[in-house]
Amino acid sequence: MAIKDVIVLNSHGVGQYAYCDHMPVWGETLCVKNWYVAEDGGKGSNVSVALGRLGVKTAYIGKVGNDPWGDVGEKWMNDAGVDTKYMYRTDEVSTGTGLILIGPDGQNTVIDGDSSAVALKEEEIFAALDDMKGSTYFVTGFEVPQAKALAGARYAKKLGMITMLNPSPLPEEEMGELGYIDYIFINEVEGRYICGEAQDKEIDPIALMEEVREKYGIRNVVMTMGGDGSAALTDEGSWIIPPVKLEKVVNTAGAGDGFMASTISGLVKGKSLKEAMEWATYYAALSVTIEGTIPAYRYPEEVEAFIKEHQK
Repeated sequence: MAIKDVIVLNSHGVGQYAYCDHMPVWGETLCVKNWYVAEDGGKGSNVSVALGRLGVKTAYIGKVGNDPWGDVGEKWMNDAGVDTKYMYRTDEVSTGTGLILIGPDGQNTVIDGDSSAVALKEEEIFAALDDMKGSTYFVTGFEVPQAKALAGARYAKKLGMITMLNPSPLPEEEMGELGYIDYIFINEVEGRYICGEAQDKEIDPIALMEEVREKYGIRNVVMTMGGDGSAALTDEGSWIIPPVKLEKVVNTAGAGDGFMASTISGLVKGKSLKEAMEWATYYAALSVTIEGTIPAYRYPEEVEAFIKEHQK
């Protein structure tokens, strides 16, 4: 039995980046610059690497192809200290890739290719969780097929783990009652979508989180709001954490994954949710000043130095 602080069930893929001066519309041929393959994984490998570099005992569950992209993901995670025993390899599928378009102000749009996680079987997830019974946190998202991600969460909860969900990419089907999820991590766009609220409607973030909580039966809601910071709604109350002021943003891709991972890291280390989110705000701010995704997930001492510099 390999007991971990955090088990991550989500997809690994490899990102390709391109820079554009605007986002395309249907039928447009878009010219981009500096198209390259980066150190950028799927949400599973992103969160796992970030947790590992923060000193959290982490295990990854997923499925990738027997190909170079799968090899790369395994190396990234192993180098960060992540246990990849249950990174299943197969010839059935190829490891997925994605294209991230970066706009002039650092904003991004992500185009996800097919995920090799479609070949992951529920019984493989359950076997991995059984072997790691006694672990503390379980986190998943929908780069693994939604039904399999939620089945994994239900089983992890049955085994006594604290469960966390990031419903991204946006769910294509109703998620149903989610009382077996202890924490949901969403951004404002995702929150509006799963509650059926228009994206251009003015809405109080606390009210939106209350909608999420009431609709899905989840006790703890954590929501990022881009340049407006983050917010949470829990049994202990609600709060909004302001953003860190930055002179320049280089790349926001992966910032949400980093925020979630660093918040979870804080909880593992005994911080309250609010304290963990405050530290994660600086972690995510540092990440958007660094080119790439995997390279932007920094180590605790670098984050502490960044905090000291920005608290002067």
